Amino acid sequence: KPFCSQLERCLSRWMCVMVSVDEGQAPEQAPHMQTRPLLQIAPMLDVTYRDFRYMMRLLTRRAQLWTEMIVDDTVLHNLELPKCDRFLGYLPLEHPIVCQLGGSDPRKLAEVAPVVERYGYDEINLNCGCPSDRVSKGEFGCSLMKKKESVRDIVHAMSRAVQIPVTVKCRLGVDDFDSQEFVKDFISEVASGGCKHFIIHARKAWLKGLSPAQNRSVPPLQYSRVKDLCRVFPDLQFSLNGGIADVGHARALLGFPGDRLAGEMDTLIGSAWDTPGDDSIPPNLQGVMIGRGAMNCPMMLWDVDRTIYGCTEERERVTRRTVLSAYHAYLEEAYPPDEAERSVGSVHLALKPTLGIFSGLRGNRAFRSTMDTLMRDKGNRRLGPAHVLEQVLSQLEDANPGVLDEPLQPTSVYKPASKSAAASAAPDGPQGKDRKRKRGVAEEAAATEPPSADASAKPDVQAEARAS
Repeated sequence: KPFCSQLERCLSRWMCVMVSVDEGQAPEQAPHMQTRPLLQIAPMLDVTYRDFRYMMRLLTRRAQLWTEMIVDDTVLHNLELPKCDRFLGYLPLEHPIVCQLGGSDPRKLAEVAPVVERYGYDEINLNCGCPSDRVSKGEFGCSLMKKKESVRDIVHAMSRAVQIPVTVKCRLGVDDFDSQEFVKDFISEVASGGCKHFIIHARKAWLKGLSPAQNRSVPPLQYSRVKDLCRVFPDLQFSLNGGIADVGHARALLGFPGDRLAGEMDTLIGSAWDTPGDDSIPPNLQGVMIGRGAMNCPMMLWDVDRTIYGCTEERERVTRRTVLSAYHAYLEEAYPPDEAERSVGSVHLALKPTLGIFSGLRGNRAFRSTMDTLMRDKGNRRLGPAHVLEQVLSQLEDANPGVLDEPLQPTSVYKPASKSAAASAAPDGPQGKDRKRKRGVAEEAAATEPPSADASAKPDVQAEARAS
């Protein structure tokens, strides 16, 4: 679907801002830019593309959305409007939205940043946290943490080229460079280039020996170190990422924003941060980030506008039926019936945001397997992903009456992991890596495996980033 008209609206908005600045007037801040990003949906390759972000907006109007990582060369080699739209296009309702970039050349990223700004993004983020081998070979992602001066120069170059914020997403270390002093030096140096907001994945990364999935589970989480960084750098802003699987956990890490739920006590804050006896929340903590949890169980986000942001306005009753009906309408417009051949992979990507809708419910396995079967039929693919979804839901409801209208569960109170479970966690060393290797491989396969490997599902120019 072409998004040229959407881009024209973004360009018009950008030009209006530029005119007001040229005239010496402060541009009016849009409503979506006026609140803290209390809840952020983490950037995930082959996950947080436009279709997934639309699904997120059906559940929450306030959470901050992020694009997949977009490599600088991908944009520079596709500056023509229709091509560039495939990577940077989005819908206006996706605000607030952050564009994450990958690269290591200050000159190239300084060229890409204004392009991103002209599309109307609210923020640009530099990826310094991806541990993929292929990304590291390109000398960007987590490997950049070893080159703090380069990151400083990149941030400085992009900040001079745009007026929107430039932020950095990183980890608590890389390989054997994982001391708190190393991270403090990195943040101090990068902040001197103009970065005011750091999104910290609260574990280190191993660039050799662990897959990206294993790097999300094998190195231990160290939330307390992020809290320490907030205190060491009171003039900077921080967000916490890593291991946050549900909204109740996010509420505890944020200090229970708004009215407390029954059972929410101050001691749970210290437990969530792994700082027993310290229930304080740093004032410069901007928010927390949920990633795989939002992909695997998206319906948990249905009331975050109320439980995280304190929204009180009435909204229509939300059910799985209403969400999937709205997404079906989106698919009809975005992917209308077409006589041209559609690949299994392309249909899978369009329907992938629905795969976790029935997580934990009866019929979940049948829903996923039926979808896989139906999308392999050429006739169904020609009719489009909306047709496939309609057929799957019809069969699901026949076999499981009422499942589409089952009441959604409200946000539950955070429950700390038991001490026995924490004690059995694998250590961050060679033995711990081996112990979790098989589990990490299985997690990665479950998170990313499409029905068929199809190179045409997404543009090849982004292939170097897809592996991360």
